[in-house]
Parts: sequence; C-alpha cells; structure tokens
Amino acid sequence: MKAAIIWDFDGVLVFTPHEEAWKKAAEHYSVKDFDHDFFINYVSGKPRYEGADNILRLKGIYKRLGARTEEEKQKILQEFAEFKNKLVNEMFDRGEYGINNEAIKFLIETKGAGVKHALASASKNAPKLAQKIKIYVNGEEKTLLDLFDVNVSGLAPTKKAVFELAIKELKSKFPELGVFIVIEDSPTGVEVAKELGIFTLGYEREAKLDADLTFKDFREISWEKILDRLKRRSGA
Repeated sequence: MKAAIIWDFDGVLVFTPHEEAWKKAAEHYSVKDFDHDFFINYVSGKPRYEGADNILRLKGIYKRLGARTEEEKQKILQEFAEFKNKLVNEMFDRGEYGINNEAIKFLIETKGAGVKHALASASKNAPKLAQKIKIYVNGEEKTLLDLFDVNVSGLAPTKKAVFELAIKELKSKFPELGVFIVIEDSPTGVEVAKELGIFTLGYEREAKLDADLTFKDFREISWEKILDRLKRRSGA
C-alpha cells in the first residue's frame, strides 16, 4: 500500500505560541474576552487572514473602528493580521515553542517504512520554524523541514485548499500513491479532510475530534495499526 501522510504543524509537530500571539493582538485592539474556546472554534487551523477576520468580525472590532466599506475592513484586517504575525515571529525568535519529539519519531519511523510526507499547515510561518529545528536521523543532522517530501504550508487561502494542494503535489511527485492520511489536532482540520474523503488521524491533545482514528499520544499509534484500520475501512 503506497501511502502518504499529510501533516498539520501547530499543535501536532510543534507546540507554538499562536494562541498567545492572537490573544495579545486581540487585547491590543481592546478585546478582553478572547479565550481558549474561541481560539479553538474560530481561529485554530485556519489561515492567518481567515482567523483574523473571524476575530475582527465576531468581536465587533470592525464596527467599533467605524469600518463601513470593504476597503476599510481590508485595511484593518491586514494591519491586525500582520501585527499578530510580528508578535508570533518575535516569540519564535525567543525560542518560545516546544517540539513534539514523539510525533517526529513517528514521522521518521513511517518514512523508513516508505511512507511519503507532506507539510500542510495553514500557516506560512510553519516552514520557517521547521527550518530552524534540528533533527538527527541516523547520526546525520537535518532540519525538521528536510523530513518532508512536499511542503505546501500557507500556499492556499483555506485549509481545505491546502490539503487539496498537498494531494496534488504528492501525486505529481509520486504517481504510485493511492492512500492519503491527514494528521490533525483541530476540529476544522479534521472536518475539511473528511470532506475530501481523506482518512483522518485525530490527535486529541485538547479537543475531541470526529476522526477515523483518534489518539492522545503518538506512542499509542503505529504504522501497522493504521494499516489495519485502513484495511478494515476498505473491507479488505
């Protein structure tokens, strides 16, 4: 079975401070009630401008700032999104992120089994941070980004389009691929992957997920377990 895994980044491979950066940006715009539930439901797993628009619209910032035309809203949206991006990149530079070593170990193990891998984050920041993270594979130093056969992070306007682009690029490079799997930790990511008919692995680090196979720790899963579930799903 020739397969590829399509990876989310934030909260799966690396624990990034995006939520804190969005919260700080929102507070700068006088939002006092930006909480974790709001982040999970309206921002997590979404491209930067989509998440920013949800905050500005649902928290009434457009209205409070007197934006009436689409042009005025777009100006506020760009300023707000880029302000948040500046904050999160400053946090990256200070090393304010954690590495999910068990996830990376699973990635390396499946790569050794012939599985192809695509990095498919909604965030344009994902490959920049992945390039900074050093990994040792068989004594050889690589970056986390080096482990991926395809990188389409931030190259499409929606998470669904990012996944579609990942499949397109993987098929282009590896025409023999017949099975695609998504690893996600956000309800949004799981939902759009299932809409595309992709087998979903739900990393339930925080939120409950309606995935084909769920787990709370990468040590709970193996390539053999995933293959068994795929075979049962197909009726083989």
